[in-house]
Amino acid sequence: MSENFLGVFFLLDTIAFLSAVFMHLVKRSRSLVRLYALQSLAVSATFFLLGFIGDDRSLMTVAAIIFLVKVIVAPVFFVKIARKLSGSSSTNNYLGTPMTLLVLTGLVLFAFSKVFLPLSAIYPQAFVSVALNIALILISIFLLINRRGVFAQMVGMLSLENSIVLFAAFLGLRHPLPLEIGMIFDIVIWMV
Repeated sequence: MSENFLGVFFLLDTIAFLSAVFMHLVKRSRSLVRLYALQSLAVSATFFLLGFIGDDRSLMTVAAIIFLVKVIVAPVFFVKIARKLSGSSSTNNYLGTPMTLLVLTGLVLFAFSKVFLPLSAIYPQAFVSVALNIALILISIFLLINRRGVFAQMVGMLSLENSIVLFAAFLGLRHPLPLEIGMIFDIVIWMV
């Protein structure tokens, strides 16, 4: 990856990370859906830029499909579900806000600890991005654990999937186009 792209990737990674953090703090389901759409937009932009820089049309196609499914279709679907569940449009955590923030801080510190230092050998100049991706995965797992209700946990599962996809994209792991489309099809099946 070029140095210029590492800066842009770090910006997109930071957007995805902050959206995952704020998913823990929002109380309304619609805000949770908007943050998921923002995180998915960062994933889509990452794939598009990877495809643009590598002149890989299949990655740009995957980026377009991710944008269509995760940024447009899934949020519309989730908003419709939130309207049907209008009596319970707010979501709660098992832990209170101060404890949630404390756990999130611990997860971020753990991601930046020496435990994951061997992974920095992949891109020594981008250790912060590697640690941020690991923190994003851990925070998304905690979102699954800490949120009450199936709706919030469903968004948490999709956030975890976004986190893993971002981490794999950063490490340079590529799948063939049919496999990528198959994974996106799984998400559509989850929504159905």
